[in-house]
Amino acid sequence: MNFPEEDGLYRLFYPRGVAVIGASSKEGKIGYKTFRNLLNSEYSGGKYPVNIKEEVVQGARAYRSVLEIPDVVDLAVIVVPASAVPGVLEDCGKKGVKFAIIITSGYSEIGKLKEERELVEIARNYGMRILGPNVFGIIYTPAGLNASFGPPLLKKGTTALITQSGALGVALMGKVVVEGLGLSAVVSVGNKADISDVDLLKFFEKDPNTRVIFIYMEGTKDGREFLKTAECVVKSKPIVIIKSGRSKKGAQAAASHTGSLAGSDRIFQAAFDQVGILRAKDIAQAFRWIRALSYMEPPEGDDAVIITNGGGIGVMATDASEEMGVNLFDDREYLDKLFRPHLPYFASTRNPVDITGQADEKIYHRCIEEAMREDKISSVIALYGQVAGTDERALAEGSKDVILRCNKRKPAVFAFVGGEEVEESIRILNDAGIPAYYYPEDAVDGLSALIRWGKSRRKPLRKLSPPHLPVDEIRNILQKVRDEGRIQLLEPEAKEIFRLMGIAVPEFKVVSTLRDAYRAAEEIGYPVAVKIVSEDIIHKSDVGGVKLNISGPNELKKAYEAVIANSTRAVPGARIRGALITKMVPRGVEVIVGGATDPAFGPVVMVGLGGIYVEVMKDVSFRVAPVTEEEAREMIDSLRSSPILYGARGDRPRDTEALSRVVMAISHFMNLFDEVAEMDINPLFVMGRGDGAVAVDGRITLKVR
Repeated sequence: MNFPEEDGLYRLFYPRGVAVIGASSKEGKIGYKTFRNLLNSEYSGGKYPVNIKEEVVQGARAYRSVLEIPDVVDLAVIVVPASAVPGVLEDCGKKGVKFAIIITSGYSEIGKLKEERELVEIARNYGMRILGPNVFGIIYTPAGLNASFGPPLLKKGTTALITQSGALGVALMGKVVVEGLGLSAVVSVGNKADISDVDLLKFFEKDPNTRVIFIYMEGTKDGREFLKTAECVVKSKPIVIIKSGRSKKGAQAAASHTGSLAGSDRIFQAAFDQVGILRAKDIAQAFRWIRALSYMEPPEGDDAVIITNGGGIGVMATDASEEMGVNLFDDREYLDKLFRPHLPYFASTRNPVDITGQADEKIYHRCIEEAMREDKISSVIALYGQVAGTDERALAEGSKDVILRCNKRKPAVFAFVGGEEVEESIRILNDAGIPAYYYPEDAVDGLSALIRWGKSRRKPLRKLSPPHLPVDEIRNILQKVRDEGRIQLLEPEAKEIFRLMGIAVPEFKVVSTLRDAYRAAEEIGYPVAVKIVSEDIIHKSDVGGVKLNISGPNELKKAYEAVIANSTRAVPGARIRGALITKMVPRGVEVIVGGATDPAFGPVVMVGLGGIYVEVMKDVSFRVAPVTEEEAREMIDSLRSSPILYGARGDRPRDTEALSRVVMAISHFMNLFDEVAEMDINPLFVMGRGDGAVAVDGRITLKVR
């Protein structure tokens, strides 16, 4: 171990003594299974059953209290009724226990927050940390420790599993055994009353026995701290997450299951992408990724080559490569020069390289070795479709020798498609630490995870350069709104804040008489727009409170009188402040840029094209605020409709640099002003390249106190 005993969670995973409080001799009880696992494990420290009624538990001397144990106890596993847990924790604190795993359930997951907080308070009084409650325990294979009621035996491996679900965690452990992958650790976090994903990430980041971190997550209680930690961890180890609650009903189920806030799934996805976390859509994909990530280093470049003995599986892998972002090396002349000497004249050297079904194992091995040694090729996808006359075992053994002889200098993934005969070939490669799969799409998927992690690992840590915002001036405007008992800013107030943020707004004036309207329009210059100003009317157009393209005094009179009359009639009793006279601006591409507060991650920023793109297609991109200018550009580029901004169909390219600056400014505004619940600029007109972007309308809403 390359970190000191005093560091973080060391004694949770390397305890000098473990007490199971509630250990039992009665089969079927959790206390029986937990102590049985500990007793039968390879853990070499003290193993102490605590039971107030039994003198001997499963052949071991039992103690009535943890205080009676004469030796050091660093870890206590608590399996007693909820009513007894506080007293047991007090005893653990007096004994000097460093960590308590509370298997007992019946706390925040059923709404008993007060009782859960009481446990944390007791532990803190003694400098003790709690894992749980509502967990199944932990397993740490490097220390031979099994302090859980999960499976008794696990294959040692390099993947650490952190799970928020007890039942699913146990099932995943069984799946790991079936997959032959092995684990370094399994940690059930349950309600995360104290020890969290963040604490565990920090431990496994330093743990030399862990190569991949795999998390099943239903929600997070400190999303921003989790992201900050994960961004650092990803630079040395990949993080694979299955995050449940993608649907509204799923999120509700997750919240009731764990007592945590599930948050918006789109924002979870955006947050994971932002820091380089790999989110798997299901268990099968997670295991495909883990196999590749735990066996291979990521490629240094983007160019992969497919070697196949069948055109069909080659095309399937090609389709999967395009869908999953795996770039195929396409220098045909170079590929022909590289592979032609080893192939029959009728074979294709285009990528995918089709060596044909007549190729024997030796041709396969020569082609794989050429690809492994060629610097222009970053990774290899080797496919085999079962054909008569090929010795699948020899093919696998020889391929293994080639990859190991090349010292795994670049990732290679295999797919053996066929019947029972290919099973052994897949096992041979996986046992050698070379990822092998049953289907070509799975092999490509595994490689895609390696490529994505490699890009995240090479990407430097984010450096934020916040724009200078006149904080005091903005806060004065927000305070004035509060002082008047409002949470909704008026449009002129919102636009003044936009202006202070460095965002262009059309010239405007607020007027309360027709005479003032005439004067304002003359000063601003026709054409103008007339809009109602009222804290009681948010959607101005819906009540007839907006008139556009007013070209002269006669039209202005009609427009002014109409917006006042329409608004008064539509919303009786509305407080009318007057009308906003604002300059009409040339129409640009309509974009919406906004900010909101997410329950899991706090301030977030959003961008999308306006109109049908946001209303019908939901074509928007989120990030956790604040963002860098590069992240703002990535948000824009991720929109399906982004070609419109770059001059699709011969249209003039738009000022995406100005749009990026607006996104960045709003992200910093949301991060700085905690009292803001949500805001948006809609529409923001993005003009031609070099002509900027103009906030035509917008709103800002404060949090309810």
